[in-house]
Parts: sequence; C-alpha cells; structure tokens
Amino acid sequence: MKSLINGKADAATTLAGYGIKDGMTATEVAAAISTAIAGTDHLSRVMVDSTGDIDTVADDAEKKIYMVKNASGEAGNLYSEYMVINGKLEKVGDWKVDLSSYAKTTEVTAAIANALKTYAKTADVTKAINEAVAGLIQLDDLSVTVTGAGNVITGLAYDNKTGKFTATKGITALTAADLTEITQQEIKALFA
Repeated sequence: MKSLINGKADAATTLAGYGIKDGMTATEVAAAISTAIAGTDHLSRVMVDSTGDIDTVADDAEKKIYMVKNASGEAGNLYSEYMVINGKLEKVGDWKVDLSSYAKTTEVTAAIANALKTYAKTADVTKAINEAVAGLIQLDDLSVTVTGAGNVITGLAYDNKTGKFTATKGITALTAADLTEITQQEIKALFA
C-alpha cells in the first residue's frame, strides 16, 4: 500500500495523475475567465470633435462615453461627456469641478480662531473665580466660641456670614471622681 501511495504522489504532475478526471487545467481556467470578462458589458471612452460625430444607432453606442471637445472650455474643463441612452444622445456631465461653495483652508482656520475668541482664557477664568470667592469665608477664618456652664455640649450653631461656630455647654456630666464617692446603696436607691 505504501508503494502504491508513493507511486501516485511521485508520478502525479496533473490532476489526472491523481485520478481526478473532471478538473480544469490552468489553460482551461484562463480561457474561461477571458470568456467571462469578454461577455460582460464595458464602457469605453471615445474622443470626438462634435456631437455630430456620434452614431446613436451603432450596435455598441450605449456602451460608450463620448468625450466632445468643448470649444469654450477652460483649463481643466475641455470636454463634455455624452452617452446614448435609450437611443438618444444625453449630456451626462463635464470635467468642470465647482469648489466655490467649499471653504478654503484659510477660511476654516479663521472661523476656528473666531469661534475660540468666545471662550474664556485661563487667566480670565482664574480672575473670575478669584473675584467670586473674594467675599466668601476662607477656611482660616473659621473659629469656635464656647458659652454656657457645664462640661457637656448641648448645642452647636454656625454663622455663615462670619464663619464662627458657637458651642453651648448646658449640663455637667458625672466624672470618674463623682462615681468613687457614690456607694452601692445609693446606686440601688436610684433604680428602686
């Protein structure tokens, strides 16, 4: 079996050598491609001096773009394009390109520069922020005043105009020293 396989692989230089009988040769593939391309419609360009030189009833008239010399044409627009459509000659365009409605680079640059003039510059923004916060209370203006008697804070107030906090003491809480003087019997009496 090995010798049969080796014999086939070594001997084959064509598809037929491998036992393939319905494959196309390279020549047949190239011919088929050429035939397919030749069978498709193609447009071709034909230069003529005037529309009177165009034969609108010729067999291939609708497969051509006729370039007719434009006597009044300017540089870049020396020909007008015609095609035969449904047996009639139709002007389909010319070479002239009209860019008059498009902005030039200098016009775009100027428009961008003008648009940016309406935006604030860094220095302007910094100045506006400094002016806005000038009358506001700064953190270093904050202060705390304590009033009242006792050692427990019972109220806290803030004045947003002056930035001052006022802590009010209202009662005196028991301290550790107070607890050492109370006896067990006195504590039980409190809960009884």
